[in-house]
Amino acid sequence: MSASVDCIKDPAIPTLPAVLNPVELGQHLRELLRLPTTRFNRLQVQVLRHHPGKRCVVEITLPTTEGSLTLIGKVYAKDRSDVYQLMKDLTGAGFDSYHELSIPRPITYLPALQLLLQERVEGRPATELFFSDSESERTQAADRCARWLARFHAVAPRMGPSFPLDDHVLSIERWVRRLSSLGEPFAEKAGELFKRLEAAASDLQPIAMRTVHGDYTHHQVLLAEGRTVTVDWDKYSVADPSRDVARFMVGLQRLAFKCLGSIRALDTAAEVFLKTYVAIGRSDVLTRLAFQKAATCLEHAKHDVHKQAPGWPERAAATLDEGLRVLEEGVEVE
Repeated sequence: MSASVDCIKDPAIPTLPAVLNPVELGQHLRELLRLPTTRFNRLQVQVLRHHPGKRCVVEITLPTTEGSLTLIGKVYAKDRSDVYQLMKDLTGAGFDSYHELSIPRPITYLPALQLLLQERVEGRPATELFFSDSESERTQAADRCARWLARFHAVAPRMGPSFPLDDHVLSIERWVRRLSSLGEPFAEKAGELFKRLEAAASDLQPIAMRTVHGDYTHHQVLLAEGRTVTVDWDKYSVADPSRDVARFMVGLQRLAFKCLGSIRALDTAAEVFLKTYVAIGRSDVLTRLAFQKAATCLEHAKHDVHKQAPGWPERAAATLDEGLRVLEEGVEVE
């Protein structure tokens, strides 16, 4: 949701005032972009999303002699030139804007502003298609999202911080302590889920680590004509690829519970996603998917407790129940 730049104050992002000031931002862009324009004084900045203390996403519109140029900018609380480098490497690996499976074209990174500039992609959010009354549209969206992820896991260059299983279990333990501090019903469910996750982790077979998106959900995929585009690379790492698969599937369940009234309402789309991914990607993720889905459920429940958005107790409880269920029943491809 967009917001007025005058409403955004965030001392943790020291360069944000400069980015939100059209005159000051225009001075930085004038030399960088070298566009055929004398209209930098008409530059417009609109806030799209603000994550306090972390980053702010803006839309930058600049009139040129050839029409308006619109970019997406992300200004960070700390240097994230690594995200720009990752996007450049992915473009070189075949995810450029000329390919069906792609990412937004990275424009540049401005260290002085801690600002990443990238292409603004025109397309329908995958979320919108999963809300469709058409089963065909939901299936098509799931298939396209799976094809993008399978390709990414297959060819993406290996880069980013490593996130091995031991570190993951330590993170899970911290989430459980946060949930348990609230007492019942969360303490018992979270404790039981952690106990089962620990046992499951000890039985997991090794898997080849790959570069992962880290937050691959319906929120991060745009479906354009002839192009599937994944955005938001802030949480990339080198990890178990089944983490991305699990996060997407749990994301659909959470969307279904929140907006469609049942955690099972998008199960068909989730099954299509998994079947497509396994058919063209890595079937070995199935051996670790139940663990990763349950861990993702625990993480989401922790976020529910932390944010306490309307309906959070019911959502957190249902998500913990789903984590327990998937460890009990496992995950199969029909």
